[in-house]
Amino acid sequence: MAVTEPKGHGQHAGMWVFPDAAVMTQDVGEKTKAMPRPFTTALAVTGIFFILGIVGFIARAVDDGFDDIAPWGYYMAIFSMVFMVTSGAPLVALAFRFTKSHWRRPLSRVAELFSIVGILNLLMFIPLMFLLPGIANPDAVIEGELAVRRTIWFEGPIGAPHAWDLVGVAFLTITSLTILWISAKPDMAECRDTATGFRRWLYNYLAGNWYGTKRQWNAQKAGLALLGAFYFMTLIFMHFVISSDYAQSLIPGWKDSIFPVIYTITSLQMSLGAILVVLFIMRRWGGYEGYIGKSTFWSASKVLLGVTLLWVYHLFAFFITFWYGRLEIEQNVIKYLVTDTYAIIFLLNLIFSFAAPFAVLLWNPVRRSAWGPALAGVLVLFGGLMFNIRIFVGSANAAPGAELYKAFMEHVPAPVYPDIWDVFMVVGGLGAAVFLYLAATKLMPLISIWEVKEGTLYQKWGKFIRGEYLILGKPE
Repeated sequence: MAVTEPKGHGQHAGMWVFPDAAVMTQDVGEKTKAMPRPFTTALAVTGIFFILGIVGFIARAVDDGFDDIAPWGYYMAIFSMVFMVTSGAPLVALAFRFTKSHWRRPLSRVAELFSIVGILNLLMFIPLMFLLPGIANPDAVIEGELAVRRTIWFEGPIGAPHAWDLVGVAFLTITSLTILWISAKPDMAECRDTATGFRRWLYNYLAGNWYGTKRQWNAQKAGLALLGAFYFMTLIFMHFVISSDYAQSLIPGWKDSIFPVIYTITSLQMSLGAILVVLFIMRRWGGYEGYIGKSTFWSASKVLLGVTLLWVYHLFAFFITFWYGRLEIEQNVIKYLVTDTYAIIFLLNLIFSFAAPFAVLLWNPVRRSAWGPALAGVLVLFGGLMFNIRIFVGSANAAPGAELYKAFMEHVPAPVYPDIWDVFMVVGGLGAAVFLYLAATKLMPLISIWEVKEGTLYQKWGKFIRGEYLILGKPE
């Protein structure tokens, strides 16, 4: 057993845990190598979904090709959802590490492992390069001038927008993988002596020069800080670019400086929600209860509640700007994305991204539990799926052909419902992301061993007068 008795009583029972650092490496290593039946079943099911997604993609490519973006709306939506979750998750770990939050130690590696799924993002984005229409319409000449699509690329540098978008997604993927490597290097070095097979070779290759010297620890700290700052800047820029190029620029006349902010906030909300879901599964069924106390869920739920309120505030700011503008194009955008064409999807988005998680997280007893924040995480993930379907399916089908290059959307388009290939691609995209994450957990420990061990040095359970309290030291 790698833990002592969880401390706390009453509503705080199990709130704090005190892992045994002496046996932690061996215990986590055994859990990483283990292949219990529920895990293999989940791996098989998500693998089947992955295959269905590939079938749907091939069938869509054969039926419709890559000349028109409209049939690929649901593919865009599922790419965006996977991109939002996997790009935002490493930032969650970085942000809480920068603030030196003690409770975040069990979730750091859970968040960083989403970087491996970022490889899927990069592969899924390549077809989108060919689908995005050019800035200038080569087939339409109006009054002697080429029809131009309204985008953020004012000067139109060479390769814009396609090549620059691809470079940005690739940089984001590479940076997040580098952060994972630097963070996991001490753990791989510690586990390489007991690992076997491919895992042993991988640990030796990636952590061969790590011996835990003071200079190496200082270099790791500085590297994570510098890469974290670079990752944050790149992430915000790419959220702005993707939301602008693949959403706003495809609806003629949609000009909104608030939407990219909503996109980023939705990404952070879904990322934190996904992390809480993984933590709950680890604690409830994965045997990590001795490493993950309820304090992690309690603290993270407060952040999730704040992000949820921030989401609805920016949604209101988006809506009220167009509502009071009262221009015909602004009214059409609201009708298309909110009140008419995709009204049901918008209602589901509002309920699951705000109303339902807000109602769950509003209550202190629920926030103090492990299941309450995880339930809120499931809700916001479904709400994020509705958000992406509403935005990207709507954008892909708003203006077919040459109408895309007009200045305004002159009428409100009809909704586009999914066919069997769309369903396959949506299910397959989600299945592929889960499949890769599950596979990643067998390569890297799900717990950041060095951070949790460090945490054991700063905490103890003590008494003061008649009460019992967690005594927490601060390293800096």
